[in-house]
Amino acid sequence: MKAKRVSRNISIALICVILGLALSWQFQSIRNNAKVMNLESQKKDDLVVKILNEQKNNENLRAKLTELQTQLDKFENARGNSDENLKLLTDEIQKLRTVAGLTDVKGRGVIVTFAKEDAINVEDDDLLFVLNELRATDAQALAINDQRIIDTTEVRVAGGYIMVNGRHVTPPYVIKAIVDPDNAVNALNMIGGSLEKIRLFIDVKVEKSNNLEIPKISEELIRTDKLKQAEKD
Repeated sequence: MKAKRVSRNISIALICVILGLALSWQFQSIRNNAKVMNLESQKKDDLVVKILNEQKNNENLRAKLTELQTQLDKFENARGNSDENLKLLTDEIQKLRTVAGLTDVKGRGVIVTFAKEDAINVEDDDLLFVLNELRATDAQALAINDQRIIDTTEVRVAGGYIMVNGRHVTPPYVIKAIVDPDNAVNALNMIGGSLEKIRLFIDVKVEKSNNLEIPKISEELIRTDKLKQAEKD
């Protein structure tokens, strides 16, 4: 009887030990699982935070990109307008320089030549007549012996010589004009016109040209030192 009690106690003790070990293992397993779960949870939380941060960064980058693109569009538009305005201004300045005679020009036109052997009979009025006739036919550029004719150009006799732009020109006297050649020739060769009368004493030849070049006037001949801009009321 006593032996059975001892055996039972040993069995109970062994069961308790085994149960204790099992409980210990289970508890340890639970703790480990909890740690793993906590670690995984922490990792997930960290991952979520990182993802949220990345999303936030991406949103900020997209917003910055949109802002920069908007600024770039504004700069491009402003630059485009500036370039266009600059081009228009440059074209206008170039046009004014051309009209003022400050650029070399070329085009279709006529060449009027007073024969050298008749130079003694040529007067400044003869040259002025041809210039006026060419102006009347819408000549856009004129020259006498490559001296560009502008609004302030004087053509006159001084000391027995013909002066153009204050410079002595020698025969043969050659007038060039960029103008519609057909209209100019018809106007100059008109029956009963002044050129017909001039031809009674001087041999004058009128030729058409498809590629006429007229040089610019020297800028030193353009004086503006006496001019002042008028103020508007």
